[in-house]
Amino acid sequence: MRLLIFALAASSAWPQGARFGNYEVTLRLPPEGLTAQEEMQIEYKVADATRIDPVMGAVPVIRAAARSVIEMPSMPSMAKLIEAAHPEGVPGEYGVHPVFPHGGEYRLLLYIRPPGGAEFEASFPLQVGDARRGGKPKPRPYYAEVRSAPKTPKAGDPAELSILVKSRVPGASPVVTAFDIQHEKPMHLIVVRSDLGEFAHEHPDPGPGGEFRIRYVFPSAGDYTLFVDAAPKGAGGQVMPVRMKVSGPRPKRVDIAALPLQRLAVDANLTAEFSADRFPAARTQRLECVVKLQGKAARFEPYLGALGHLILVNEDAETFVHSHPDELDPRAGEDGRIAFLARFPKPGRYRGWVQVQSGGRLYSAPFVVEATAN
Repeated sequence: MRLLIFALAASSAWPQGARFGNYEVTLRLPPEGLTAQEEMQIEYKVADATRIDPVMGAVPVIRAAARSVIEMPSMPSMAKLIEAAHPEGVPGEYGVHPVFPHGGEYRLLLYIRPPGGAEFEASFPLQVGDARRGGKPKPRPYYAEVRSAPKTPKAGDPAELSILVKSRVPGASPVVTAFDIQHEKPMHLIVVRSDLGEFAHEHPDPGPGGEFRIRYVFPSAGDYTLFVDAAPKGAGGQVMPVRMKVSGPRPKRVDIAALPLQRLAVDANLTAEFSADRFPAARTQRLECVVKLQGKAARFEPYLGALGHLILVNEDAETFVHSHPDELDPRAGEDGRIAFLARFPKPGRYRGWVQVQSGGRLYSAPFVVEATAN
């Protein structure tokens, strides 16, 4: 039998436990809260509420089989973070070390089987802050390595790119070879020039030994950031930026600060009009838009397992957002309407590209919006 426990996420002190049946589960988070793109320590305590010790209170449950699953309720298709819990140094206490891909509202599901008892499920909401900015960043548990042949690509000529995802997780293989599928692909590669004047969304082919390969032609010279978006098995989605120089005559630099804010994204005969051109930073929100094709409401076709994709890159060319439509919206797609769930990690201007498929054609429409400080 599975029992459900629901409790609010706690501070660094143990809160009063929530009890269902014979067991009590309490949660402890880092004192400074949870932060994206860093390895976090989440601890929880399991006790038998039917056995009371005069000193310790409810007797701790030791040697329980426990595992955790972390998900985003608003994005059911997002790769889940799955981890077996390890006992801490205190009886009845267990821990996991998740790495959250970005800030937002998550849910922690704990599946606990006490010795000789039935498994039960405990559910805790988690609020995760955006990645820290400024100062020396902590090493990420996963990073990407990209090699090019030729070593320095030349604009207009094909380059063979080889991509490896590597791990700093203690005890893990240094090269990741197993991946969860995110939106029908094991890897998404977002290519952006440093002035945000060029954009591409590609999908390298997996090969032996964890290597991914793709032949790509950079359209112009300059400094590029390659955002490698993949989900090592059970670790959830990871975005790993890699810098690359492309040789050739440099085009005129795009000054995003001089571009007007644009609620309207345009690509050929398609337009996507957003509800606003300014949005608050550090808050998960709906970016609603109406998509029209030749002046009429667009009929969406699934693209990579979703009605659309929204890529947003800050003017620093480092802060990256990959958003998808609200999967719980019962009216998604009606009358060309679509709502993306997005979170701007920091204030500033962002160039965005909304991608939808209609009539057998993929459209990538650019626009410029601003995230404001709260």
